[in-house]
Amino acid sequence: MKTNLICKVILSACLLSGSVSLAAQQVKSNQPMSVRLVESEMIRCPESWQLDFQPKLKWDYCHGLELQAMLAVYDRYGGQKIYDYALAYADTMVNEDGTIKMYKREEFSLDRVNSGKFIFRIYEQTKEEKYKKALALMRSQLDDHPRNADGGFWHKKVYPNQVWLDGVYMGSPFYAEYAYRNNQPQDYADVVNQFLMAARHTYDPANGLYRHACDVSRKQRWADPVTGQSKHSWGRAMGWYAMALVDALDFIPEKEAGRDSMLVILNNVAAQVKRLQDKRSGQWYQVLDKSGAKGNYLESTCSAMFIYTLFKAVRMGYIDRSYLKVALKGYDGFLKEFIKVDERGVVSISNCCAVAGLGGKNYRSGDYDYYINETVRDNDPKAIGPFILACLEWENLQRTKKTLAVEQSMNVPATQWMDSIVVARDGTGHFRTVAEAIEHVRAFMEYTTTIYIKAGTYKEKLVIPAWIENVEFVGESAENTIITWDDHANIDKMGTFRTYTVRVDGHGLTFRNLTIENNAPQMGQAVALHTEGDRLTFINCRLLGNQDTVYTGGTDTRLYFKDCYIEGTTDFIFGPSTALFKNCTIHSKRDSYITAASTPRDVKVGYVFVGCKLTAAPGVTKVYLGRPWRPYAMTCFINCEMGKHILAARWHNWGNADNEKTARYGEYGSTGESPLTDACVDWADNPNKKEAAKLQTPEQVFASEKSWIPVE
Repeated sequence: MKTNLICKVILSACLLSGSVSLAAQQVKSNQPMSVRLVESEMIRCPESWQLDFQPKLKWDYCHGLELQAMLAVYDRYGGQKIYDYALAYADTMVNEDGTIKMYKREEFSLDRVNSGKFIFRIYEQTKEEKYKKALALMRSQLDDHPRNADGGFWHKKVYPNQVWLDGVYMGSPFYAEYAYRNNQPQDYADVVNQFLMAARHTYDPANGLYRHACDVSRKQRWADPVTGQSKHSWGRAMGWYAMALVDALDFIPEKEAGRDSMLVILNNVAAQVKRLQDKRSGQWYQVLDKSGAKGNYLESTCSAMFIYTLFKAVRMGYIDRSYLKVALKGYDGFLKEFIKVDERGVVSISNCCAVAGLGGKNYRSGDYDYYINETVRDNDPKAIGPFILACLEWENLQRTKKTLAVEQSMNVPATQWMDSIVVARDGTGHFRTVAEAIEHVRAFMEYTTTIYIKAGTYKEKLVIPAWIENVEFVGESAENTIITWDDHANIDKMGTFRTYTVRVDGHGLTFRNLTIENNAPQMGQAVALHTEGDRLTFINCRLLGNQDTVYTGGTDTRLYFKDCYIEGTTDFIFGPSTALFKNCTIHSKRDSYITAASTPRDVKVGYVFVGCKLTAAPGVTKVYLGRPWRPYAMTCFINCEMGKHILAARWHNWGNADNEKTARYGEYGSTGESPLTDACVDWADNPNKKEAAKLQTPEQVFASEKSWIPVE
């Protein structure tokens, strides 16, 4: 193994270039390891462009790898200095017109694309147009990037016909995330093909591993004349490929053709990683197919990559949970085998292979001696970045264990750590805000994830996007778990439909034991809950507001409210959806109107209230059951207890006599201080007993071609 004096000289220059003396800086040992590693790197390289031992500006994959990991730490723990450190590199390298210093598109190198992944995060935070242009520039490279006949990208233009596992990581996760963020689903097939193509070209059936690379043309001296494959399975090459799989899968829809094949490959990678884990140390060798051979050594970059991959793959449900033991052994062993801490608390990682490749000007043969004699150094970004991500996974697991007590206090059934998320303002959960938990949920899930929300007041304006499906939001108690905001229609001409506290665009979602409120003053429309999604269930929830508390905004959508408390002043339940309110309390805070349905003409059922109790604040004496926001409004009250504040006329035509010909209003079996009488408007169409019996259960109300029976 060589030691590289030049690298040490560069590193020394990097350490001494900061304005603050290195000797004066400390890293606190009581912080999470992920934070300690980030702070250590910031001490070693005070300017973010100096990462990867750089003496001058460079745009390459290592900066993106480390800064992406650092931003993940910032997302978890905060720390403005971490964000500013990442931003400084982006701001230095990206010009106002979106061009990038030291980036040459015409080189067609996949290595230059990887840093785009952290630019997504910077653009998301800053909204500066130059970052959007830079992302588009890197994405445009893939349109013209040279390919083999099967569509596989060349690693670089100077490496014709060559597919490297390294390159799959450099280009494909960026490609997938760009497609996801920019609504380009047509690209997913090409992303999937990059993974399947690489597996076909590099798979070694003799041992189940994947070789470093393949020359499809079989012209390189390092390539097998029959298969085109390189001679060995290099640890980091398989590490890159493993990380690429788990990172790209975040963005590829579950039903995308070929995604299942990616999971098969990932499971094989996991099996081989488990098989080759060193029994003593829990780490992995530089040359995997020669593990334990003379001269081979335990190498930290591939070990960090495998640990991160296993942790994440288990958490996401891609591989069996039994692999968690492999990841934990790897993590514990990594700390013992590779981590060094100096007297100032600065953390270092040893035994990093600096670089390895194939061919090139100084020709690299790719034989065994080549790999085991490449430069070895400390603190290579290719170990630092992946191990930061592995630490975050481990820290998430430890925090999850701590939340078991929280779950028990909420009478939540025992769950596996990857199946639920806990939100707690006091920091005892996975996240402090509901918004962070929502960001954590995978898109278009076919299985159910539960987000438990500990008691507290969460001042958040939330949007649950359309790709969030099959999630339960469960509060510790309806009275004490409160999501609140205070927008109203008169703020900067906001209008009704942007005032929501919670907007639900996703489908198949359930909300239990929560309060959702808009606590704006009574100054006009102020929506607490705005729904656009289908198959939404609300159990034991409190929906609080004034005018327009609940807007059921989605046409041809179905909502079920059971045992809920809903209060407001005017038209505080309104919209076009089909909704069943069962055993709810409907509380009027002012003389006005409860409902304002806008049921479409061709929809049979609008709002149905069954077994509900209608109450009012003191002094409220004149409340209508509803008025038609649109001509064919349909609303029916069945077996409800009517307070004395409910007017005998029941319904109002909204000042338009024509509405009396089209509105579909009815009532049956009312009890309480304001029973149904002949004083009810003569244009109401009250159902008889038989007709009312057909509108009392979810099966009846939601009967359609798209059958749905909510789970209570």
